[in-house]
Amino acid sequence: MSFRFNGTFNRSQYERFKAYVRAQIQTIEARIQHLQAEKLRVGNLAFAYDQGGAPVAFTHDPPSTYCGKLFAAYEALGGDPEFDIQVRSKTQAVFLLQGSYSKAPEMMSNGEVVGVRGLSDAQSAVLVQKARRFVSEDLDRRRHSLERKIMRCIDYAEQLENEISELTALRGAAEDVGSLEGYLKELDGLMQDPSYMAITDDSGEDPHGKLTRAPVAGYTPGPKGAGSQSYQRTVDGLVKPDK
Repeated sequence: MSFRFNGTFNRSQYERFKAYVRAQIQTIEARIQHLQAEKLRVGNLAFAYDQGGAPVAFTHDPPSTYCGKLFAAYEALGGDPEFDIQVRSKTQAVFLLQGSYSKAPEMMSNGEVVGVRGLSDAQSAVLVQKARRFVSEDLDRRRHSLERKIMRCIDYAEQLENEISELTALRGAAEDVGSLEGYLKELDGLMQDPSYMAITDDSGEDPHGKLTRAPVAGYTPGPKGAGSQSYQRTVDGLVKPDK
């Protein structure tokens, strides 16, 4: 398989990989345009929350988008997004609020109290299950199925935005955070560092990377010490066993 290595490789493999990824930079603009078109097709749904974590507003795209169609169907079937959906983006993560030296934390950032074991709710739970049983299939078909589709749609829209941002950053200069040239510059630096032995300079002698996983030597074999009895990686590069 092509370029199936991660952190352990040699110069021959790296140079081929570097040439390939640099050649692919020219495809990024077309990929971004495709992702932006897909984002417009999918749409989105966003909630705003107050400091106590209660939803105060939500926005959704018109029914021409996929998410808009799902949202319109959900409202038409009697769903109330303010109480039933309440999805959050990655910038609205729920976290545990800090306690104090004398009091353990007990509240989440969305206003919920941290639950404990032993709710002692068996009697009411059985009654709710019995009261809900005759509408369980209806809820699954008319509400829960749509809720799952809406949440997947929102997650997909967020993934599209993340990929657009990542691709845009990759086109930057070597000094820009997240750029391809920046990553390659750091890899070039590791290649020049003899103490970083995960990357070896094979001088073109091992183009297929057959020897890259040789173990790291416990000492440096050679003229200043005992000879090597096996393939080893050292600060001087790959050492082959003495013949």
